[in-house]
Amino acid sequence: MICAACGDNAAQVLPEVTEATAWVDPRIGTGGLGFAYGSCFVGAVAPHGLAKPGPDTNGPFGIVAFQHFSGYYAEDDRIRGFSSVHLHGTGATDYGVLSVMPTLAFDATKTSVVDYEAHFAKADEHVAAGYYGVTLANGIAAEFTATQRVAVERFTLPSAGTLVVDLAKTLAGGKIDAATIDVSDATGEITGQLHHLGGMSTGFGGYTLYFAGRAAAPFASHQTWTTPGVGAALALPAGQTTIAFGLSLVSLDGARANLAAEVPVVDFDMVRAQTTSAWEERLGVVKLTGGTEAERRTFYTSLYHAFLMPSVIDDVDGSYQLAGQPVRVATGYHQMSDLSLWDTYRTVAPLYAWLAPASAHDQSRSLIGFGDGLGAYPKWPIAIGESGTMLGASAEVVIADAVLRGVPDAGGADAWPLLRAAAMDAVAPPGGRGGRNEVESYMQYGYVPLTQNRSVSTTTEYAADDFALANLAAALGNNADHDTLVTRSHGWRALFDPSVGFLRGKNTDGTFPTTAFDPFAMYDDYAEADAWQSLWMAGSPDPQGMTMVFGSTDAAIAKLTDFFTQSKTDWETSDPSAANFPRKWYWAGNEPDIAAPFLFAQLGHPELTQEWSRWIEDTIYSDRPDGVPGNDDGGAMGSWYVLATLGLYPVPGSDLWIIGGPKFPKARVVVGGHELVIDTEGQGVHVRSVQLDGLTIGSPTITHAQLAGAATLHFILTD
Repeated sequence: MICAACGDNAAQVLPEVTEATAWVDPRIGTGGLGFAYGSCFVGAVAPHGLAKPGPDTNGPFGIVAFQHFSGYYAEDDRIRGFSSVHLHGTGATDYGVLSVMPTLAFDATKTSVVDYEAHFAKADEHVAAGYYGVTLANGIAAEFTATQRVAVERFTLPSAGTLVVDLAKTLAGGKIDAATIDVSDATGEITGQLHHLGGMSTGFGGYTLYFAGRAAAPFASHQTWTTPGVGAALALPAGQTTIAFGLSLVSLDGARANLAAEVPVVDFDMVRAQTTSAWEERLGVVKLTGGTEAERRTFYTSLYHAFLMPSVIDDVDGSYQLAGQPVRVATGYHQMSDLSLWDTYRTVAPLYAWLAPASAHDQSRSLIGFGDGLGAYPKWPIAIGESGTMLGASAEVVIADAVLRGVPDAGGADAWPLLRAAAMDAVAPPGGRGGRNEVESYMQYGYVPLTQNRSVSTTTEYAADDFALANLAAALGNNADHDTLVTRSHGWRALFDPSVGFLRGKNTDGTFPTTAFDPFAMYDDYAEADAWQSLWMAGSPDPQGMTMVFGSTDAAIAKLTDFFTQSKTDWETSDPSAANFPRKWYWAGNEPDIAAPFLFAQLGHPELTQEWSRWIEDTIYSDRPDGVPGNDDGGAMGSWYVLATLGLYPVPGSDLWIIGGPKFPKARVVVGGHELVIDTEGQGVHVRSVQLDGLTIGSPTITHAQLAGAATLHFILTD
């Protein structure tokens, strides 16, 4: 042990973490009510895995979608089935298909997994990185692990029973409109496909999931059916049975090849060990010293959440297929989808660039793959297509961020022509403008007028997009485009109405509406936010603009301080149920204002960034099922916590990191053989000074190159 302070009563500090995966608890973020539901996936998955086998549950809220976006809810006590694919942390229902359910009493007149819904107790669940296990009330033990493209399942039965494979089962609102299944006694192979129309994938016509299963030992008997639904019943002996399902979004041959390559021998324990090792490699890049056990669980589970999506959608040979397009081959990268870009560009993309450059590379190249295949960059791609969900051209920010933070072969030059055309050409490219669909009015007026829905939020998103695209232009030597885009990125300032002190929708003639204004109302001007939360959206890329619209830095700081002071009061005085609804002040569970505490530092008051970010970390995040403040949104919230507690926060679409205050006394960050030690001296929340390799930093930001090249980042703390 080492001491955190001198003296006889010095607190003992937990030693450096040696096994990061030991601190992962996938149950974190699976609870919370309403808007506080974390929607986190609790089942088994490898980093960026398409295969995500896990439970779909039922309980006090039935199977209502709002509490079952990932299929699972922490307060449920019944399992409807174990599906092979899931989303993580989203606010939409999709996937949750290719479901299996073991039973001791199969009835041939009941062919749905839901017919065999089983009770379970939370004490009989066992979860870890890459593993989910539960013993059902009927005595059957079900265990799951996975590689990137293969779901591996082990069932232990007290007596002979049946495994029901149901191709018709979906989450709420989903639909299977075609399916086939075949069980070969000669080869012991289970093959088939299903076409699913989910809550998001319906927008592009759905996707086909192909599967090829193989058991460790042949099944004694089976039966299949085609109505109602499509499925099979496989006879299970007493004792253990292990089966692996190779998955593909391309073809049945691809599913077979994925199974053969990733699980050549159906050995559950071997696959679990390999997947645990893969997670250790991902999470072990950060080795914490100190913190409480609860804080360590929160940290490493947050980092774990960052790699549950995006998901690989190519086969092991690189083949992938986008909606309505021929098969392509990803060369030199893995094609990924399930990208909640409006959420993840803010925190996940910069986290990848720092802690997982290979993930940043694959993500950037995958977006280029979507752009090349569909003719436009997506806003929220899922499976093989674009859902069209949310707003803004967030793909621009993700690609620019990877390039500017030095991710090798991120593809900036390859992406530029289509990105520029969508953002700047008077005539839209043949494939459309993607997330830039309102850019023509934006170019005409300098802002998106209120004749368009979500006009304020679209304008501030375009400001962030222009900021990132301008930085990418400069990196590529396109200085004229850089200057145009920088000027354009300031257009949000025109939406500041001094008569109310907030951003609001503006008419095409440059006037504001004369109607009454309520800063807490979620008007059509804003996306998932009120005026208070939307006010700070453009602050990260344009802190000088904040000073300008308020008339002085002091005025901007006063407004921002009021925002957080009122937030704290609201949090401390509201009924606990208030957490289940959208917050009217700082809303940690949604993206528009999550960077707001770091704006203090950009405006010259780092002590307020340190104070308020620590308040959020300590008050709003935890290691409980309700410990994520809202939908984790593909790791967006988890990444916020990881970065904030390490003392650095990104300006997305740039090479900048805002200096905050670390929560842990020491963290060793080891990426690609390079080690950076982030450590602290003294006690307290506030940072007296920061030294990078012994030199005092006088700026609120450092560049990624400085960070990547440094050996020590030393914080001197004071109370």
